Amino acid sequence: MRAGLAAIAVLALCVTPVAAQGKTKPGAVPQSVAALEMCETFAAGDVLAVEAAIEKGWDAYDDGGESPYVRSYSGSKDLPGIGYATMFALIESYPNLTFGYCRVDVSDVTGNADGQVQAIQNLDRYEGESIQNGDGIFASLAGTDDKNRLLLTHLAQNTFVIQLSIITPKAETAD
Repeated sequence: MRAGLAAIAVLALCVTPVAAQGKTKPGAVPQSVAALEMCETFAAGDVLAVEAAIEKGWDAYDDGGESPYVRSYSGSKDLPGIGYATMFALIESYPNLTFGYCRVDVSDVTGNADGQVQAIQNLDRYEGESIQNGDGIFASLAGTDDKNRLLLTHLAQNTFVIQLSIITPKAETAD
């Protein structure tokens, strides 16, 4: 009898870590959220955005700028479950603010991307409204704590788009 109880106890100890691992293992970040996070990095004006994008598997490039006040970037990556994405980012510097813009386009959705707009809407850092109709799924969002973050995303006519603008006021300098 004791041998049977000991065997059950040993078996329970062996199984418990596996069960616990399944419960604590974080889920994968949806591809739309990962693409948005990359856009946030660029649109925020992060000087290491190209390196961060390359590290995340993007083919990313600094396209230079047409003036000292403008920088532009481009990139591309296959987003599993959505399709081949192209990205364009632009940073414009003004006397009192910086305007950052990033757009990700998947012009030929290859997977079932229906949940991708919803995954972005579910983020706590954005709030807004959405419309779902016969034309597609559309969301217009703003930053929850930072109203200078403006986000549009949609899935319509076999196209998935993320369009992010970040307006960052510059610190005022003393005269």
